[in-house]
Amino acid sequence: MFQKNIANNTLKQLPWDFNYDQVSMLKLAIKATWKLEKLNGLMYLMPNKEILISPMLIKESVDSSEIENIHTTTLKVLQSKAVWWSEIKWAEKEVLHYHDAILFWYEKLKKQWWLWYNDYLEIQSLIEPNKPWIRKLPWTIIADWKWKAIYTPPEGSDVIEKLLTNLEKFMNNHDDDIEPLIKMPILHYQFESIHPFYDWNWRTWRILNVLYLILVKKLDFPILFLSEYINKNRNTYYKLLWKTHENSNYTDFSIFLLKWIIEQADITAKKILEIQKLMKEIEEKIEKINMDYHKITIFLFSNPFTSIKWFKEQMWVADITATRNIKKLEENNIIKTVKVWRNKLIFIPEFIKLLS
Repeated sequence: MFQKNIANNTLKQLPWDFNYDQVSMLKLAIKATWKLEKLNGLMYLMPNKEILISPMLIKESVDSSEIENIHTTTLKVLQSKAVWWSEIKWAEKEVLHYHDAILFWYEKLKKQWWLWYNDYLEIQSLIEPNKPWIRKLPWTIIADWKWKAIYTPPEGSDVIEKLLTNLEKFMNNHDDDIEPLIKMPILHYQFESIHPFYDWNWRTWRILNVLYLILVKKLDFPILFLSEYINKNRNTYYKLLWKTHENSNYTDFSIFLLKWIIEQADITAKKILEIQKLMKEIEEKIEKINMDYHKITIFLFSNPFTSIKWFKEQMWVADITATRNIKKLEENNIIKTVKVWRNKLIFIPEFIKLLS
């Protein structure tokens, strides 16, 4: 029997004795698949996919960090990417660790097409370099704001390793006839229940979550994320998670996460269309002032904040030409400049507003 203040070492291994083919879940999975296909199609219309991938990763990284009480803003992190690492504050560095971990694994997943136990550890080490190992000490308790126990995860490295190995096999089994989008919330719940690391378990799984969607070919790019949805529905999320611990009814939690895919896919698709529209408008403005409109537009959208030096180097122009071009762009209200620490950065205000 489940008890909140006793280590859940009897956590069931996967697959559970559970009806994965419930009509309510299958209907949502079909709708979610269609939404993801539409999202993928929109991404292929972008002239440079990095325009969206990196900035959207930053937005997700900020949202994810907020759940872990690391407070910063998308604006500050976008600015931080354009300055020296030594000038970046701790909160922004933590967010960028998360951002870089997703990008690193996105590239790696293109080559290996699986996610094993050791991969979980490597992802954890990228976002928490100081504690990259499995929990070995007892007395890890998840509590509410009154420090009252809500859930006690399994303890003992042998127990945790066994559960993670089981999770790995279930994740990478593509012949079990379970719809991947229905398997996704099950994997999510199980990882949260194992809670294998000392810190940042939820951040690690949110990375694994989007990687899993790529692994099962529901997405081609890491552009759909959970954190914004959790932040908006935090109470519901935790209520369903803890309720599932108590009654082992996985349906409600699964439906909640399937609805996340549908809602966030719509939000992301709308964002892509808005950025595409803005890119076209900026290109037309730059063309009117007789500059290399396509090259400059791609550069400015690929680098939301950038230094004058980087602009000069990427445009392959002399200092005086770069200064003249930036002044011309600023005079025509296409870009603005801002001083960040000791750095003068340029940006497109409308683009930053969309990303924020």
